[in-house]
Amino acid sequence: MLTVLLSALACVPRTTPPALHADAAVHPELAAHSALFEPAVLNPADGIYVAVGYALSNVILIEGDDGAVIVDTTEGRAAATEALAALRSVVDKPIEAIVLTHNHTDHVFGGQVFAEGRDVPVYAHEDTEAGIDRVVNVLRDALQVRSYRMFGTLLPAPPNAGIGGRLRFDPADVALLRPTHTFSDSLSVSVAGIDLELVHAPGETDDQLFVWLPEQRALLPGDNIYQAFPNLYTIRGTPHRDLRDWYRSLDKMRDRQPAVLVPQHTRPVVGEAAVSEVLTAYRDAIQYVHDQTVRGINAGRTPDELAAEIRLPDHLAAHPWLQEHYGRVPWSVRSVYGGYIGWFDGDSAALEPLPPDERARRYVEAFAAGEPLPEQARAALAAGELSWAAELARLWQRAEPGSTEATVVLAAALEGLARGHINPNARNWYLTEALELRGEVVNEPTSPSLPPLDFIDSLPIAAFMEALPTRLRAEETLDADLVVAFTFTDIGEDWAIHVRRGVAEVRQRAVAAPDLRLTTTAVTWRRLVAGKVNRATTLAGSDVQVDGSVAELVRFLAWFR
Repeated sequence: MLTVLLSALACVPRTTPPALHADAAVHPELAAHSALFEPAVLNPADGIYVAVGYALSNVILIEGDDGAVIVDTTEGRAAATEALAALRSVVDKPIEAIVLTHNHTDHVFGGQVFAEGRDVPVYAHEDTEAGIDRVVNVLRDALQVRSYRMFGTLLPAPPNAGIGGRLRFDPADVALLRPTHTFSDSLSVSVAGIDLELVHAPGETDDQLFVWLPEQRALLPGDNIYQAFPNLYTIRGTPHRDLRDWYRSLDKMRDRQPAVLVPQHTRPVVGEAAVSEVLTAYRDAIQYVHDQTVRGINAGRTPDELAAEIRLPDHLAAHPWLQEHYGRVPWSVRSVYGGYIGWFDGDSAALEPLPPDERARRYVEAFAAGEPLPEQARAALAAGELSWAAELARLWQRAEPGSTEATVVLAAALEGLARGHINPNARNWYLTEALELRGEVVNEPTSPSLPPLDFIDSLPIAAFMEALPTRLRAEETLDADLVVAFTFTDIGEDWAIHVRRGVAEVRQRAVAAPDLRLTTTAVTWRRLVAGKVNRATTLAGSDVQVDGSVAELVRFLAWFR
């Protein structure tokens, strides 16, 4: 689950962790979460054994006719040795192959132990080895410090790591076996009489794969699901994780209708209905965070505002697989925002702030002065301290949204910042927002006219349909469960939208018994949704055939802006 940096860790001094203060008590729900990681070898299906609790990640053994396959190898030699000993208590057949689900440290650094001195093939995605080699990279110092903080490495007794008991990594303990057999999209192999399908499934990492065992209908999903809200962003630092890739990978898994789910960081789930429920809730939570963040971006909201506002719907927030023991919703919202928009939140006052030390000094002086914020904002403006005046005026405006004077001071400060600025981008931004604040221009997402008809008609239907979920008014659909099927006669494609308690799952597929069915052309549908044709006339005419309630269809359309 992490990128720990070998060269940096190797030079970290070994110290005795200090005693914690009494106020560092463990939350009872977090303490109870540790029960998931009690060491045990579990047998969720015929021929599948899972060593839980011997390392941060599980080790999965699949027993074949005359040998076995290992899926993931822990973070090092010591953990791998203990996990193998536990598995050997139930299966004593030779290891004939190893599968690595992705490149994270806690999955790859114990391979030599499981090979037991033999030449064993190692299967992985084609990008996994490069991911392993990024362990020693340009960010090693920063990520080492951040990883130690996140995983509690310097603490005496962290209750658990959210996805496992505790990371047991020692740079002198590495026993890596590099991949020998790689693939791009999927690979079917047979080892020791075991039929395996390896499927690329980007999510927590771009090289993630899942293992499908058709005989047992067992799914080994790697780290795309575990019993905690997912690390859609990890505070130790990571490249952007594409949430749409993540929930689409989970949909690939759902489509196989697995009867057994064997994750790498959680105890297994048995039973098709139970597995389906868990996978669906998990993918819905990821999509909800993605779609509602994008919706907020399009509404002009800042990451601070969205992180404070977006919360999972109650039925997902209460789900036992979505408690925030690893990832957190606000962190994820900020990551989605940054992945799409970048670091700048659109607030002119934050575009070129004072240096941190100077800001801190000014805040100390402001508190010491004991003068009301409006007076200090006006004084800063009068003194030509424009960045400070803008910051104070923005705070004043947020504290008193109806204050005309706060708006006047902010607009004047922004205009002053623009005056003589060498950068036209900054100058234009400052001046435009000053005009917006004064009401001299209107600059809103809904004010420009929609694209022309020929552009609407040219949009690929896949791009058009897949954009709809980010327009869903989720708050109006929290009790909804509606499947709408589409047959586009001009392009010969079937699509479906399942609006399910705050999310809209869009798939290109035929549905046998939807709640509503529309038979029309892709051209008509695009024009209808884009408002290029009269809705009532179009629905009543011959261009759209509706099987089901037209009133229900109108309600469905109203859910999307």
